[in-house]
Amino acid sequence: MKLSASNSALTHSPVRMSGATYVPHCKSTEPARKHQTVRRTRWASLSRMGALVGLVALLGGCGEPPAIERGQYPLPEGVETAQCEPGQYGGVLIVSDTTEPKTFNFLVPADAASASAMGRFQVGLVGWDPVKTENIPALAESWEIGEDKKTYTFHLRRGIKWSDGEPFTADDVIFTFDCIFAETTDPDTGKSRPRYPNRYIAQYTIGGEPIQYRKIDPYTVEFYTPQLYSPFINDIGFVPIIPRHKLFEAYEDGSLLKQWSTQTAIETPEELVGMGPFKVFAYRPGERIVYEPNPHYWRADREGKRLPYLDFLVTKYVKDPNAEVVLFATGQTDAAGISGTDEAWVKKGEDVYGFTLYDRGPSTSASFMWFNLMPGSNDEGVPYVAPYKMAWFQDKRFRQAILYAFNREGIARGVYFGRAEPQDSIISRGNPKWYNPDVRKYRYDPDKARELLAEAGFQWNPQDELIGPEGHRVEIELMLFEGSQRMTDMATTLKENLAAIGISLRISYVDFGVVIQKIDNTHDYEMSAIGWGSSAGASDPSGSKALYASSGIYHIWHPRQETPATEWEARIDELITAQEKTFDEAERVKIFGEIQAILAEEAPLLYLVTPYGYSGIKNKWKNVVVPPSGTLLWNLDELWTEEVPE
Repeated sequence: MKLSASNSALTHSPVRMSGATYVPHCKSTEPARKHQTVRRTRWASLSRMGALVGLVALLGGCGEPPAIERGQYPLPEGVETAQCEPGQYGGVLIVSDTTEPKTFNFLVPADAASASAMGRFQVGLVGWDPVKTENIPALAESWEIGEDKKTYTFHLRRGIKWSDGEPFTADDVIFTFDCIFAETTDPDTGKSRPRYPNRYIAQYTIGGEPIQYRKIDPYTVEFYTPQLYSPFINDIGFVPIIPRHKLFEAYEDGSLLKQWSTQTAIETPEELVGMGPFKVFAYRPGERIVYEPNPHYWRADREGKRLPYLDFLVTKYVKDPNAEVVLFATGQTDAAGISGTDEAWVKKGEDVYGFTLYDRGPSTSASFMWFNLMPGSNDEGVPYVAPYKMAWFQDKRFRQAILYAFNREGIARGVYFGRAEPQDSIISRGNPKWYNPDVRKYRYDPDKARELLAEAGFQWNPQDELIGPEGHRVEIELMLFEGSQRMTDMATTLKENLAAIGISLRISYVDFGVVIQKIDNTHDYEMSAIGWGSSAGASDPSGSKALYASSGIYHIWHPRQETPATEWEARIDELITAQEKTFDEAERVKIFGEIQAILAEEAPLLYLVTPYGYSGIKNKWKNVVVPPSGTLLWNLDELWTEEVPE
């Protein structure tokens, strides 16, 4: 699961698995590649000059677009045959996003935009089919679970290659997990610590011990979990396998976390080697990222044509979500996630611009605010949060009072025009299998908020300003990322609601990257807000272990606890372990129900609203299959169009 600054239903990877001003030169297409069998050379037709000019602009304005070669490499022994309707090659699919990737290195903490960008060219051992709602083969064509239910044997596809043509083997899988679990000795304490800190260490540390793994032969790897861990097949799919031949030297010299930066995508995109359907062609910050087909991709259609069908995939970057919607609604992009606030007017353009808008129901993602409960001080000895404010934030009655004072029903009506509802749990109602409908619910009740505050020792002065138990005026700073009008609208409503009960809320806006830096590292903030979710959000909540577990990197209000700070957090840790040990899905659902109930009662997360989602795509695209949840572009490698320039 990834932190997200976007509500778009298309920001996430179609294959499951989060200030430069340099203007890149055009990627050279000469000399011609060897062994070419099919070359697309349709661009010179004067009758198609308008399409050519538009495509040239999208690809960077560098002259005639490159020819896309097809069929120059034979299909591998381990090819997967897609069951989609066979299509034809060609076409450019254009989407947009408000947030640019911060990295292309999966070990570096990432937001949803980074995960989406990486997901175009990276893939894991196991995938997720959102239509069948089941795990499916990816780089591993099959697997077995041992009788002990702790041993997992994965059989890799034979003969498949990385996008640069190098063979893929078990060595790449072992290398990927070596990178995750690499350790070094802390020179100050003499203790071992992660050499490359990352979120996956906690995800694959089970019962206090890391998983074990080994190579059986070049196409077989075995994993062993220290104790029963029922979500393992699901969770293993979150790790994109990375190429040993490209990154081993960086692993050895300690520079691994500096590799595959956005600068790599700008200057040498061919270095971003993967096994997904695409590879990075060019990246211009503030403008676009362009992908071209991976010539060694391991999927083909029933007629033996290697996927993907697309010639190019383009993500255009825009300043705000409104621009995203306008681009789609006026036919300038091919697909988009549409908020309930925009659904009515966008739908009016279906016939004019040739697209269809699909009602996706409640979003499976979550959004919330929270107070910083991180104890301690910075290097200068200044507490992360003033002690008297920390006392407020640590009292659950204060947190509950904020929720009662927050008119989220009004937001659902006023901001989303009734196409949203107050969110009550970390698992959305859009994920009915795992959602607990019986959690404590907070509806707008300022009198109840005042009652709880009084119970917690707060008072009001003659000006009706709220005064804390130690005599301080209750003033809070909410740190938000720039660029989200809906988040701004919700924060403005909260500010007005809190003023009505005597609390002063100041809203500050910073770059999304700064938000991530502060909540992950410096901890110098009082309150913040963010989204949480992924295209696999309806698969299994175990993927959010880094949020639930007190030791988790994304236990956002107080991350990386050495021991649980509270009894209720200790109980959640116990429940996380318990659900991992049972293979009875009904029992796991029950356990996650209790986790949701605890989080709702203790209110470390101040839930916002669950919007109803809509997704649109142009009618010219074939093989569109709308899943119950997640991105509409989940099978992007299978999409094709008859509208190809001749």
